[in-house]
Amino acid sequence: MNSLRYLILIVLAMACFLNTLAQKEAKMASNLTQVVSRFCECIAKKDSLEFNYLFFDDNVPFVGVMSEKSERSIQKDYPDFQGIAVSDSKKFIREISQSDKAQFEEVYNLEFFAEEKIASISFVYVFYSDQKVFQWGHEKWNLVRIEDDWLINNVIYSIHLPEVEPIPNDNLIQLATPDSCIKKKSLGTN
Repeated sequence: MNSLRYLILIVLAMACFLNTLAQKEAKMASNLTQVVSRFCECIAKKDSLEFNYLFFDDNVPFVGVMSEKSERSIQKDYPDFQGIAVSDSKKFIREISQSDKAQFEEVYNLEFFAEEKIASISFVYVFYSDQKVFQWGHEKWNLVRIEDDWLINNVIYSIHLPEVEPIPNDNLIQLATPDSCIKKKSLGTN
């Protein structure tokens, strides 16, 4: 009888632990999703002040690497072209803010890895300029948590030109929030 009580106590303790762990993971995923949403909102609103609050440092590196196919398409006219874009968080939002064109980014297949004070977010992005797809690719951020804030520490992304490499039609998944860059429709559908 005592062993049955002991077993029940162990099962209850494990259930409580797993429930607490699930709640922490859900809160962390929600907080990281908010960072992505704020990032996209700042681009759409050309809000450099709010955008800069998302980063660990004043000049967080942004490194974009063009796909070989897209790079070769440009090298036909510009043989010395190297398909690497190096920038930083301030230059990125400054260029967007100074543009007369409407620009925004949509995010698909959002994935997280998080462990206490470090995290990474990866996703497929589609960047629009003047209501047309300008480029798309895969993007990854590393983040650190300072107190309750998740801050982006670096950004790396691939670049695919849509006129060379159309956006894949393989039902990429968008997440929740209706007013966010993280939508519910499948990529490639209207």
